[in-house]
Amino acid sequence: MRIARIIEYFPPHVGGMERHGLTLSFEQHKFGRDVEVFIGYGGDSKSDFKDAPKSDFRIYKTPLQFLPLYSKIRRLWFNFWAYNKVRKNHQNNPYDIIHLHGDFVEAYFGGKLSKKLDIPTVITIHAGLNKRLLKPKNAKYFKNISKIICVSNEIANDLKIIGVPEDKLAVISSGIYLIEFDSQNIYENKIAILRNQYSKPVIISVGVLRLAKGFKYLIKAFKILKEKFGEATLIIIGDGSERDKLEKQAQNTADIHFLGRQDHGKIIEYLKSSDVFVLPSIDLPQDREGTPTSIMEAMAAGLPVVATKVGGVSYLVRENINGFLVNPGSYEELAEAIIKIIDNHDIAEKMSAQNLEDIKQKDWPVIVKKIDEVYKSIL
Repeated sequence: MRIARIIEYFPPHVGGMERHGLTLSFEQHKFGRDVEVFIGYGGDSKSDFKDAPKSDFRIYKTPLQFLPLYSKIRRLWFNFWAYNKVRKNHQNNPYDIIHLHGDFVEAYFGGKLSKKLDIPTVITIHAGLNKRLLKPKNAKYFKNISKIICVSNEIANDLKIIGVPEDKLAVISSGIYLIEFDSQNIYENKIAILRNQYSKPVIISVGVLRLAKGFKYLIKAFKILKEKFGEATLIIIGDGSERDKLEKQAQNTADIHFLGRQDHGKIIEYLKSSDVFVLPSIDLPQDREGTPTSIMEAMAAGLPVVATKVGGVSYLVRENINGFLVNPGSYEELAEAIIKIIDNHDIAEKMSAQNLEDIKQKDWPVIVKKIDEVYKSIL
């Protein structure tokens, strides 16, 4: 099976969709599929994929790299270029399926390409859709898409509401490599060192430091924790446009550590050294949460999870079973939920055990087989 993957941003550029696209391509190649990837930004050399699986598939990269990142003109140019590049490649060595990553814009171009080449097209929608575009008239963008993979039930429900046929939809989240979390002996000494380095309890959060991730509410919640427990540590891993503001907000509160971007192995060490994972995301019209990989990795590390009721979070976190869900933007509720876990060892142990069980269905080999079944259903 030959697969043409069209994805604008790709590692080493940081993001959940980027890592998903790379890992899925790598796993599909292992699965015996012939994968070619068409990217707009990211590494096109195997040596560029820092902290990611070695790429064993062909990558094509759009020209005109000077166009501003995340701009409309860059996105349109990328999709126009990918349309023509895939069409040209198909003439020489036909593809069996096109797999897009994006939403309305990618569906528009990809649908036209699917019709032109007369081959089925799948699109994976990774994050919550822009609410301004959730109108019945926009269902037409998905007319020529054979199957839509939604990473959360919320995305699937949004599409059903605007009139996309339910039989076009499949809910399949991203995945993680559980084997990376099983090497207890490798991490044991490093975890012990980290545990002794910080005041307990240790609260951790991982994500891009942008407005929609809601880190300012976590910092406010942590101040409440410090007042109650006296000693506590907040570790924030990630970088982004909000970092300076967040560091300024936190400067009068001790034991908040901004560690910036870390290698994946180091992130696992910090997760395994912590007591509670928190993701305080909020919903913005143009930046809505999908099914966060950071929560899945926290689950694999055996951490209880406190998160907000946004996007596909409830697809992973079940109230009072493997974590707590609170209203977005409420630092008081965040603090209350974290305190419940810290104050009750039995709750923490129960949630930890449940997460270690639940996460087995998110192992990448399992996810790849589910996606392969989607392909087979439309070929």
